Amino acid sequence: MTGRIKIIHKVSSVVDGRRQQEETEFYSCWCEVKSLGTNEKYTALQTGLENTIVFETRTCDKMEEIRLNLKEFYAVYKGVEFKIYDASPMFTDDRKYQLKCRAGA
Repeated sequence: MTGRIKIIHKVSSVVDGRRQQEETEFYSCWCEVKSLGTNEKYTALQTGLENTIVFETRTCDKMEEIRLNLKEFYAVYKGVEFKIYDASPMFTDDRKYQLKCRAGA
């Protein structure tokens, strides 16, 4: 299944002594929606990550920036927010990235 995913960048700043969080759309791209592998799914269930999904996207510099700063980004797919907990290049195809996310950012 394919679809469009939006990556939102969260930036915190202090204005007049108060912390404000600003969210901007960082990147929007096509992705292929996958599920976790059997071992990964079992581990996710043990750690309490029931609503876990994998988005497979093409490799680019923006994906590398997301991988290096996971806490600053979250994904939106079909109106649902997903917290990105892992972003890594695929072992079998280095032209693709996998974003592992769980529902509820």
